[in-house]
Amino acid sequence: MQQSPVSVEQIITMISEVKQDPSCLTRLDRDSDIIHDAGLDSIQLIHFILRVEDDFNVEIDFEEFDMEHLGSIQAFCNFVSHETGQDNLTEEKVNTL
Repeated sequence: MQQSPVSVEQIITMISEVKQDPSCLTRLDRDSDIIHDAGLDSIQLIHFILRVEDDFNVEIDFEEFDMEHLGSIQAFCNFVSHETGQDNLTEEKVNTL
């Protein structure tokens, strides 16, 4: 069974849970900066990355990781989808339509 690409909603939910702040669910959107808008501190960021790795069964390659990937939730979703190989599924579906 193929997984769908990482969604903005999944990432916002994870941020909300890591911060233990339910207001993130309504305050954040695809354009929100993970550091500045979400307000993750360094420890929370580590917990968030570990959670993403566990939930999506992926190892974040910090050789390829750039702080720009945290510039928006959508950019981070795209990065994680790429790391899991899920971005290709989306392209294949679009190309077959």
